[in-house]
Amino acid sequence: MKIRVLALILVIGFFAVMMQNDASAQSTPTVKVTVAKKSYKPGTTGTLIIKFKHGPKVKIPKEPPIEVSITGDGVTGQSVQDYTGGDGDYLTSSQIKYNFKVNGNVESGTTISVSGTVKFGYCSSDTGICKIATKNFTVSVKVK
Repeated sequence: MKIRVLALILVIGFFAVMMQNDASAQSTPTVKVTVAKKSYKPGTTGTLIIKFKHGPKVKIPKEPPIEVSITGDGVTGQSVQDYTGGDGDYLTSSQIKYNFKVNGNVESGTTISVSGTVKFGYCSSDTGICKIATKNFTVSVKVK
């Protein structure tokens, strides 16, 4: 009887550990957004660097395409730079770049607060299950 109880406890423990590993492998990646340069002149184009931090068994697919939208007084969103390079269906780098334009009428010496969202897919390389996530961000853009 004691052996059966011990065996049952070990089996339950094994499945609990396996489920925990699957859950962490598919946890939603975090997104960190930074500005490529310290400051921009009015009327110039800038770049946001969008980095995905994810577990070792999670990949960011190229399809569906990653969508970025931004808002902020004094900036206009333009486009995600091409990230289709590399072999396969997944990003070879865990980052992409997004172009924006500082409006020409922004006063020099100010700082613009840029908020936005990044919508992207992420997949478990173990199970093949893919999900969609949307992450919010805010960055400051200095105008020289």
